[in-house]
Amino acid sequence: MNGRATATPQAVRCVRRALVVAVLALVVAACGIEPQAEPRDIPAEQRADFEILVTGDEAAGTSRIYLVAPADPDEPQRLRSVLRDVPGDPDSLLASLFSGPNAEEQEVGLTTVLPRELELIGRTRTTGGVLTVDVSNSLETLTPDALRIAVAQIVTTATGIDGIEAVRLRVAGEDQPWPVGDGELTDVGDTLTVYDYPGLVESTQPALPALPGGEA
Repeated sequence: MNGRATATPQAVRCVRRALVVAVLALVVAACGIEPQAEPRDIPAEQRADFEILVTGDEAAGTSRIYLVAPADPDEPQRLRSVLRDVPGDPDSLLASLFSGPNAEEQEVGLTTVLPRELELIGRTRTTGGVLTVDVSNSLETLTPDALRIAVAQIVTTATGIDGIEAVRLRVAGEDQPWPVGDGELTDVGDTLTVYDYPGLVESTQPALPALPGGEA
């Protein structure tokens, strides 16, 4: 037996672990971020914005109203649907329609022909899928063509509500004849559907690609 002490396997493992811990401590110390003794200002572009508010006039939500799309000299006037963050009941949705486009929609050219003074008289009511809408007499100030677009705005907005298939539009409690898509007048008291205004709603389908050789 010689005079040297032989290290046991357990002692070797302990030494190795101590070395690994020491190396990791050095790495962490080298990569660590020193705390700042004094506060500093955060650049504006790095600050979180907690003051963004969404109002009811924003084009958001799941309800839809129909506004007048930007005019194209070579095309007939069209209606375009926009989103509204309002309840989906007829009274709330029509009130949002009557309020007209918001600032962002105006910037992209969306308008309305509905008079600013137009308002609901009483509450709407639904019977067998027909929504009766009674409005003030502001519609009577419109030209025949503007009236056709205005009525289409009301009808397309109302019939977009689940369960509403047609609209009976009245003025101050009285039934009226209304212009449909071709400008012809309905009989007094007739109901109106979206099919009375074919082609008036702007298509959401993308244009078909042109065929090779210019073939249609």
